[in-house]
Amino acid sequence: MDTLTELFFKQVNRIIERKYFISAGLSESDFIDNHIMPLKQLLDKNNVNTTLKENRIPILVVVPDTIVTLCYQLEKIRESINETQFNYIIKPKWFKNAEGVSTPETPYLLFDVETGYTKRNSPPKKCVKAFNDEGRSALTIDEGIALITHFPEVLASHWIDLPGSVLIHKLAGEDAMRRGMHASLPPAFAKETFVPAFYYKYYNSLRLFYVSQSLETPYSGSASCARRSSFGAKVKP
Repeated sequence: MDTLTELFFKQVNRIIERKYFISAGLSESDFIDNHIMPLKQLLDKNNVNTTLKENRIPILVVVPDTIVTLCYQLEKIRESINETQFNYIIKPKWFKNAEGVSTPETPYLLFDVETGYTKRNSPPKKCVKAFNDEGRSALTIDEGIALITHFPEVLASHWIDLPGSVLIHKLAGEDAMRRGMHASLPPAFAKETFVPAFYYKYYNSLRLFYVSQSLETPYSGSASCARRSSFGAKVKP
């Protein structure tokens, strides 16, 4: 079995273990046969580096929120690292695709994923410009969850910024008002663009935050991919 096929089936098995079919409202066989296994046909249609490196992943199977809620996927990640659900966490539903980023509404593949390690100490806004110049794309929150689902070890080396998605200010603001914490929002909150980020390193617990697109830290980097591939499903703008 070639490397790409092995990598694909390893991710399929992880999806089965996490019982994504339950959230999708399908039987295991219907979910895997109809949503996941057809992606295998795309492996032979793409010229891709098959070498799996510490910060470079040849392929990644993404199950978008439209099929299996990101909250369900995130909770499965937390369970896998024996974490207790926080009483309050930033919600994946607070984010939408950034301008110019379109993603399929059915499961799809990412090719040539860079985990963000090489972009440490560079603000997300600057990274997005570099990705555009290189013909790459910043990962979205759906794709970031897929990344740490299948390769949780990347969390040990750096925080992962996901500027393919941006914060929906209204939802975050409404939540802060509801909890009486409106004053704790960052300065110029309404005018700034924020992107999702996953933290683990230094905290030793998994946290979803939102950070300014202009934030620059030596331990945080923006993840990207060379391309997305699906079967012509509807896309989420």
